[in-house]
Amino acid sequence: MIELGIAGAALFALGAFVATRPQTAEAVQASTLTQFTKSDFAAFDRNFELDGANCKVGLRRDRLCFGRSPVEDILAPGMALPPEVPMVGAEFRVIVVTELKAESLRTIRFGRSLALVDPATRHVQDVMSLSAPTFEKARPAAVYPTAP
Repeated sequence: MIELGIAGAALFALGAFVATRPQTAEAVQASTLTQFTKSDFAAFDRNFELDGANCKVGLRRDRLCFGRSPVEDILAPGMALPPEVPMVGAEFRVIVVTELKAESLRTIRFGRSLALVDPATRHVQDVMSLSAPTFEKARPAAVYPTAP
């Protein structure tokens, strides 16, 4: 009986998500983006209060605050993730708020950074620091070149 209640709650949550998702969701699903966009960066909240503490970056409406990860210090486009670094996909709520990327890539969250990774080769396609002050500063220079 408890299992039926849990299954019912899960179906209700899925129905609520489908009913409240943005009208542009259908167009986004056809996307084959291989890099993060300004709208991906803008989807996250910065410097807000959660349970009496300042949250540097997260999703306020979902009551998610992201902490730092030591992996963030080594993330760079073009690198292969070391075998000891787990490739756990980003939370469903994080993926929902970002634009969908190419099916061959996985969105992985490491602390306050997102990475697009090819799961077959473990190569990092793109990295975005969610705690950066602007989108232009959120991406490494190798991915977002500046004029000489």
